[in-house]
Amino acid sequence: MRKSLYLVLSLLVAMSLGAAFLNCGDDGDDVCECEGGAECCDECPDCAEGMRCNFMTGECGDCCADAPENEVHIWVSGKVVDMTTQEGVKVALTPISPMDALTGEDPTHLDDQVSGDDGLFKTNCFDVTTVTLGCVMLTDDENFDGTGGTYFPSGTGVKAWGPDKKERYCVEEAKVFAVPNTLVAALDGYTSVDSAEGFVMGFVVDATFTPVADAVVKKEDGTDLNEVIYPNATFTDFSGTATSATGIFVLPDTSFPAGLDSITAEKTGMTFGVEQAATKDGFCYFTFIQAE
Repeated sequence: MRKSLYLVLSLLVAMSLGAAFLNCGDDGDDVCECEGGAECCDECPDCAEGMRCNFMTGECGDCCADAPENEVHIWVSGKVVDMTTQEGVKVALTPISPMDALTGEDPTHLDDQVSGDDGLFKTNCFDVTTVTLGCVMLTDDENFDGTGGTYFPSGTGVKAWGPDKKERYCVEEAKVFAVPNTLVAALDGYTSVDSAEGFVMGFVVDATFTPVADAVVKKEDGTDLNEVIYPNATFTDFSGTATSATGIFVLPDTSFPAGLDSITAEKTGMTFGVEQAATKDGFCYFTFIQAE
């Protein structure tokens, strides 16, 4: 890997894993008197046996309350969808640490699973006591065959957390992506993507996570990236100059000569947040650029 540990850590701290967990009391109730995440939620009601307190919402729930003493366990449930069809698919999947998602060639599998034919899945409780920064779901063919087979190894971030273990809570309704090798082959054959070097695939979305068409992905300072690929809505053409109705963009390894860059999107009348992006050999990582 050409990226230093410092750069990878910087990426992971800033990565976008969705907005639902950024503030306390996302159901509109003022559970906490401040904003900024679980670190401000110091109070939570006593929970009944078999229940655990979610310090993000101030509510009790069924989230691996039987974990061994001094350990924190969580589960993840949701749906795996084929990137090109958005239909649920049966694949192998496992939670991994964000550090493993972008560094190790052989990431530690925290709970191997196979999604149903409809893509639905729920992991067992798994130990995140020493897992820093968050949780990424790795998808691949059954038996995790790497870059061969039907699907390409891909990681979708589903939860971010800081050092406070209170933030490590079960994840419901996660959307996880599987990238078919037919798409990867098309990218390899008709664009400058070299899947052996890895690539980033992302969505430009509005505040409600609806895809944004006609957006252009840039560096944070407004200058152009070395290259951005904009597939059309059917993934049959990669020559677009802005996002299609899907909001999808692809960044090849050549987009990151320094190993890490800050990216955003531009569209008249909209302002977008800034995300960090980088690549890992033989791996696709998903990110979102969301309107503010």
